[in-house]
Amino acid sequence: MSTESKRIDELAARLRESPLSAAEQAELDALLQRCREARRRFVGGMLLETDLREDTARLLAAPAQVARRSAGIAWLAGGPLTAAAAGIVLGMVCTSVVFGYVAPRVGKVMTLLQENFESGPAPLATGMPVKAGQWTGDFAEVVGEQQGVKPETGGKMLRFLRADYEGKVKPEGSYAGDLYRLIDLRSYRHEFTDHSAVVRTSAGFNSASFPERERYSCSVRTYALSAEMVMSGAPLNGASLRDGALATASKGMPQMDRDPRSWQRVESELRLPAEAEFLLIHVSVSNLTKDEVKDVFRSHYLDEVRVSLLHRSPLP
Repeated sequence: MSTESKRIDELAARLRESPLSAAEQAELDALLQRCREARRRFVGGMLLETDLREDTARLLAAPAQVARRSAGIAWLAGGPLTAAAAGIVLGMVCTSVVFGYVAPRVGKVMTLLQENFESGPAPLATGMPVKAGQWTGDFAEVVGEQQGVKPETGGKMLRFLRADYEGKVKPEGSYAGDLYRLIDLRSYRHEFTDHSAVVRTSAGFNSASFPERERYSCSVRTYALSAEMVMSGAPLNGASLRDGALATASKGMPQMDRDPRSWQRVESELRLPAEAEFLLIHVSVSNLTKDEVKDVFRSHYLDEVRVSLLHRSPLP
């Protein structure tokens, strides 16, 4: 391997960990332009690591359209790909290319929420939320390791207690322990005006061992809402969400296992409408035991709730 190729590999390895200095970026750009085989390995490796082959191929299929986008930095594998290097990606399929003109957001991931219940106030047992930034819902508590269940990360997790909340009208027959959180998207709206943004919501569920005759499910739902709906003063409820949400995504696990050593992750993805201004995150555990629906949960837990904003190719 040539000295130049070795230096490219060295800089590429550093780039995966953190942004390069201005001098190092300039050096990498120059090396990549001179060394054809090394730049193919460099770009191919970055695409492989970020699992963006298909999205990038769709972008490269229309280079003229990509070239009209504003100049910027492409983010791959959590680190920056310099303008010249990004131009090389386009150069592989174009006979000519303007360096520095790239799709700056595909592959970029923004964390909107990462909740492991290590700090912050305990959820309020008040049903649906009325403002952003606070967990509300049914009765629940933050606990440490118990009943053979260890938190998925850290030293704390959330335990579902009941399928009702303070002042709930007609709590009889409740069987789902629900938890909600509103996220204000208005400061992020510039990120999804082109319909390329996707919200990925995931949560970890676990339970201590329970009797064979009992059955429990868990789910994650994400609602895209308008500010008018959230701030109108009318309470959010199942009917209003069904009729008024701009978009909805849900994913469930119909059967929770009885192994307290295993955390079961549920994940859903929602393509964000351009007019979305809030997200409502809804996680729940349901008691589906036949002929014995209970409103009390003895041993069901939640941890590591993650909400991320990422970009895919815009819809046609």
